[in-house]
Amino acid sequence: MADTAKEVLQRIELAEKLAPLSSTAPSDAFLSFFADHRGPLADLLTAQKSTSTKVRPFELRAAMMPPEQAVIEEEIKDLCAIPYRTRNGLIPECPGITRGFKGCPPYAPDVWETKELLGRAESFLIIQFAGEEGSAPQGEVHSFIAKVSETLGEEGYTVLETYASGPCRVCPKGCSADEECRLPDHRLFALEACGFWVPSICRAASKYPVLNDGPREIRWINNWHLPTQDTPLVTYTTGILLKALTPSA
Repeated sequence: MADTAKEVLQRIELAEKLAPLSSTAPSDAFLSFFADHRGPLADLLTAQKSTSTKVRPFELRAAMMPPEQAVIEEEIKDLCAIPYRTRNGLIPECPGITRGFKGCPPYAPDVWETKELLGRAESFLIIQFAGEEGSAPQGEVHSFIAKVSETLGEEGYTVLETYASGPCRVCPKGCSADEECRLPDHRLFALEACGFWVPSICRAASKYPVLNDGPREIRWINNWHLPTQDTPLVTYTTGILLKALTPSA
């Protein structure tokens, strides 16, 4: 396990050194989007949370970030297949990988496809859920973010893509063992599954808070491999790529 831990930490260190797609200052389009929509988006998220009894135990944090400042690379997907601790002990890798879930690599989009979407987006809305593990199932987070995405579309926003945290849980029957996804139009890919480095995303988004001071940075625990690591707290980070409001007819 010590060798595995060393390899994982080396991967994390490598990811921390990766550069964003662009190091330029935020565009005027992003800054205008943030100024115009931070209030309405905060109200929308607050209203959605108030109607969701299963997500209510979580603290909801949100912010925006310039899409071009995302750190995204193909090798980050490899972190989906590392050992990590759960409430039930150490598992060898994410169950989405071992069970062939259709929202996980190798079914997730290629990085070049996601980069193309980032180039079209005006804002990346980052929504983070924080609370005690077991207070709300991860699947409820997926249902909530899917509903938020749907509501944004109804409010006139152009939603380019919606990202969840962890293996897709939207299918009521569970992920199919077949090669094809049962609900491809509703499938949610995790940020990591698409190659995003989430700690960097949280740092970039924290500069443009929308709700509750924005997301907090995800920190890997150095002693993640030790049996003494036991925390009841979890953080789920999700995201929605947005364009400007759809013009009224």
